Amino acid sequence: MNRKALLAVSTVAAVLVATPALATSTRTYVSNGGSDANATFSCDFAHPCRTFAAALAQTTAGGEILAIDSSGYGRLVIDRSVSILAAPGAYAGIGVGAAGNATGIEIATAGVDVVLRGLTLTGQGGNFGIGMTAGNSLFVENCVISDFAGGAGIMAGGSAWVRVIDSVIRRNGTGAAFTGGAHVLVSGSRFLNNSGNGVEASSDSVDMTRLSVERSVASGNGGVGFLASSKDTGAAQMAIVDSVAEGNGTGVLAEVQNTGSVEASVADSLVAANGNGIMVSGAGAKMVVGGNAVTKNGLGLGQASAGQLRSDGTNSVNDNTTETSGTVSTFGRM
Repeated sequence: MNRKALLAVSTVAAVLVATPALATSTRTYVSNGGSDANATFSCDFAHPCRTFAAALAQTTAGGEILAIDSSGYGRLVIDRSVSILAAPGAYAGIGVGAAGNATGIEIATAGVDVVLRGLTLTGQGGNFGIGMTAGNSLFVENCVISDFAGGAGIMAGGSAWVRVIDSVIRRNGTGAAFTGGAHVLVSGSRFLNNSGNGVEASSDSVDMTRLSVERSVASGNGGVGFLASSKDTGAAQMAIVDSVAEGNGTGVLAEVQNTGSVEASVADSLVAANGNGIMVSGAGAKMVVGGNAVTKNGLGLGQASAGQLRSDGTNSVNDNTTETSGTVSTFGRM
């Protein structure tokens, strides 16, 4: 081989060695010191990207994005199944500015499964922290979502399975709003000082929206702490156990507007210092209560507008301005 040919081969080999891989990865990384130009390295650990959006583009469906250290990592639209995780002790922030009706994380792709763990989403007038209009499942774990005054900390519609675990949702318009047939579990979470409702399940169509709440707190919300609501042909179910509704406009409410149906239950919970404690309103709305402490409210237990409120006789209802209103039927435990 002559010298020119050898030089050409050597040059090509050097380029091939120096050129980073362009293939996507099952695991990508972001860092405060990263650069989105590192997408050419697939945002690997040695070459992290700077934003979640850049890392997502390099992450295969079903993969993971890990925030290595503390920083803000930017809004994103999720179009594939992915887990977005903060390393233990790291602050992984998503901030939404005051301009426009922005959403921190948007999920609008059918069939995707999304896990969000350890993230902090902050709005300054933005509409939604997390907005899900399509998808198979959403897990929100150990997240803090605050100051989305224009809408809700979490909004999820459609038939998705949603799990909100050990999270804090505060100072939003509504803490979390679920509708359109969502199947929701809230566990170990706090809905604090939202200007509207703390957490709500609603439907105005034939879909059934289901909400189960355990070991959770709704406190200081301007509207209802825990709400199940339907109108038109909608249906909703809500079951609350071992939880606290304190200092809200109304602690717990099951209501039907016009037509529809709501079935709700509250068990072994504290309902205290609300304007109204536990309320049911509207034909087609049913509430069963048992083992609750209902105290220091303006009204303890209330039934209105042909709703049905049933007690198993084990509730402690005392020291409310008005203990009960309307008809509260009693039945014995089996």
